[in-house]
Amino acid sequence: MTEESSTTAAQKAATAERRAAQTMELGGHRVTLCIAVVAYILYLILPYAGPAHGWEALTFGTTSSGVRISIMETVSAWLALIGLGILTPVTILTRRATSGLIAWMLVTVSFFANLWGFWFRGSTADGASLGMWVGMLATFLAFLAYSMVALRRSPEQKAAEAQVRATAGQLDEVGEFQSSLDYTPRQEPIEDTRRQQAAERHRAQRGE
Repeated sequence: MTEESSTTAAQKAATAERRAAQTMELGGHRVTLCIAVVAYILYLILPYAGPAHGWEALTFGTTSSGVRISIMETVSAWLALIGLGILTPVTILTRRATSGLIAWMLVTVSFFANLWGFWFRGSTADGASLGMWVGMLATFLAFLAYSMVALRRSPEQKAAEAQVRATAGQLDEVGEFQSSLDYTPRQEPIEDTRRQQAAERHRAQRGE
């Protein structure tokens, strides 16, 4: 293999590695994320607190039914909408690592903010309803699934890394071979003694 072909192979291997790093291998956790998305949809339509539904948590202040929504509940609701309602379906369909990592961060913050919401509901007249529990379950399932797969390398990424290492080794071998070809051993100069030998023979013939 020539140096040019080895370099081309190394570039292709590096490109394959970058491409593999852009995907997220969900494996069996895809089912968990699908369940989380379904649970989030239920959260939107089920009673959240008192007579207020889950989608009303997106509006800060007091709902039309008189339920007060705190700023932390609104933040949690919006983060869940973006991370679980939008980016998670995108990740399930496309396996894009970027959308998955962003969704992971958003649902994590939403889950812990939702826990604070339960404490807030304990101090108000409108306690937590079924929808709030379902919403917490949805963000927890998504948080758990993403934590298991977000930083794990996929089989494609492992294969691409192995190919990069293999091509790097081939480049080293080609370089060493070419270095050995370029090396020319230094030869000692050969002294021409033919004239001296002819003169000695001539003197010997004359009896000198």
